[in-house]
Amino acid sequence: MESKAKTKNVVIFLVLLSVILVAVIGISFSSFFKKQEKNVKEIVKTGTVSMNYKSEVNGLQLVDLTPIADSVAKENRLEGSYFDFSVSSEFNDDTVVDYEIALIKDQSSTIPDEDVMVYLEKQSSGTYAKVKDPQPFTPIKKKTKLGSPAKSMILDKVSLSSNQVDNYRLRIWVKEGAVITDSNATYKVRVNVYGKAR
Repeated sequence: MESKAKTKNVVIFLVLLSVILVAVIGISFSSFFKKQEKNVKEIVKTGTVSMNYKSEVNGLQLVDLTPIADSVAKENRLEGSYFDFSVSSEFNDDTVVDYEIALIKDQSSTIPDEDVMVYLEKQSSGTYAKVKDPQPFTPIKKKTKLGSPAKSMILDKVSLSSNQVDNYRLRIWVKEGAVITDSNATYKVRVNVYGKAR
């Protein structure tokens, strides 16, 4: 009799413990998924801007230190002479996003900034057209409101009010007339996109 009573008490205890565990797990999952849903809605509301590229790194390195005329460099189609990337945006209709494309020089670069030409093109109707004429790498003095760091160069600034994808092509080269005496000289840059919703 005593063993039956003990068994019955153990079974009741295990059933109660199971009910409590299921309730605790259910409440935990419920609050977790509610938080997840809230975060997703906030992201969609404020909007996102992202940069996409196919190469292993998001930038360029000068490998040919031969000075080139702007007219020739702008049309160069050799592999490694340009860097293609895209900027995509996703947000609600009532959101406007400002973004800027910044070129950031690697600290290992040894060629003077004034000897390096930068040229950015944007795709329109299937062809690339200049954003600005070729210009020397010109670093900014302080961080911008959108987040581009000091010593970077702003290549383009865009305001968007709808979802879209912008395709870009970046080229850099040693300008015509520059004298590079060090055969080991290097110049390496990477591209970043900084943006904010307003």
